[in-house]
Amino acid sequence: MKNISPNPFHKSSTPNLDIETASRILEQALKSAGAEPNSIPLDELIANCLYHKRKRLFQKTVFAGVLVFLCLLALLFVLSIPASFTIQNQMAEGGFNPVYNIILDSFIPAKSVYAAIDGRPVPLYETETNVYAAEPASNGQMEVAVTLINGQSKTEYVDVTAVDRDSPVALDCCREGSFVYLYLSDGLSGIDYDSLQAVSLTGEPVTPVSVEPQSGCVTFSNLEATINVYVSDLAGNRLQLILSLTDS
Repeated sequence: MKNISPNPFHKSSTPNLDIETASRILEQALKSAGAEPNSIPLDELIANCLYHKRKRLFQKTVFAGVLVFLCLLALLFVLSIPASFTIQNQMAEGGFNPVYNIILDSFIPAKSVYAAIDGRPVPLYETETNVYAAEPASNGQMEVAVTLINGQSKTEYVDVTAVDRDSPVALDCCREGSFVYLYLSDGLSGIDYDSLQAVSLTGEPVTPVSVEPQSGCVTFSNLEATINVYVSDLAGNRLQLILSLTDS
């Protein structure tokens, strides 16, 4: 006869006991242990055990379903949180060259913060957590847009009118006799005539005869050499020019 070796991958089936045999084995086991005999039929014990097993499985399934549902609700809540921010002008009243603080109010982190005037980006830098500073280089309507990592975005607009980064200009300079007339202009913040200084090439101060803010005319008298003139506007932009004297 040919020997057939057992297949190691074959699982032998475990014989099932019928209820009557299982009851006798349980009774003998209780008797051997000196325990009280079982008064509940074995089939009822098995049914009760299966009932509780299925009940626990059902409870776990319900708990898992509720947990998934709550997670989905939380995710939907986070995805629906809108972007919110405020814009504050830090410039003192009557000042120039404002700095705007963009303060993010949402607790959801920002994906991007953007500012522009007429399509030209405005430099932004983070001064503290969720606070960005914008320093416009020109006047116009500044667009500020914030996008959160959940995709929500918001855009606001603010009119910028107090930017002055241009120095005063000298419109004309003429000499009549012993007088030299210098005409200055500044179309934005205006000229700060208190800042006007004139100095000779040797470092000696030269005092103008008169200053007329309405016409922008500064008059010097009896100038005998070239002088340097310094003047600023009310925004602090400074002009330096050289008056080179020649006989008319």
